Amino acid sequence: MVVARKQRFRHRIGVSLGAAALLLAWDAGFSGSFLMSWIFCPIWFLLSLLKNAIQRPGWGLTLSRAAIPVLTLGLVMANDAFQLTVAEANAPRVVAACEQYRAANGRFPKDLNELVPEYLHSVPRAKYCLGHWGQFVYFYNQGNPMLVWYVVPPHYRRIYIFETRKWRYME
Repeated sequence: MVVARKQRFRHRIGVSLGAAALLLAWDAGFSGSFLMSWIFCPIWFLLSLLKNAIQRPGWGLTLSRAAIPVLTLGLVMANDAFQLTVAEANAPRVVAACEQYRAANGRFPKDLNELVPEYLHSVPRAKYCLGHWGQFVYFYNQGNPMLVWYVVPPHYRRIYIFETRKWRYME
């Protein structure tokens, strides 16, 4: 009897756990951001409240259904904070290496690989995620370079303009 109840419980929250796994894989694993979870978790939470109000399944299932989207969003937001910390720590290192390269060679590097190994051991990642949004993007622009990294892919970016020596955001 108890085993059957546990199996029914697992079956009822299995879809929620699968959705949580997908959102975590996309946002934390692939994009290194929070965008999809920020959109879907509040809707998912409200739908779980509605479903619980209609079905009245008992406190254990009710709390589980409501907690999964909240915990998913919390994990993704914590990962995003970590990713931003990594990018904000690595970006000044890349900028400093480019400036050192310019001082030594009279021009900025044409790509970031020119900084290795003399100015950087390796080109650091902006974020630790699987998508290409985790890398710094460097544009030489005929001697007026810019360093870019994605805060919230694919549109919200942070850009360093070497000519003005200032960071700005671009949507």
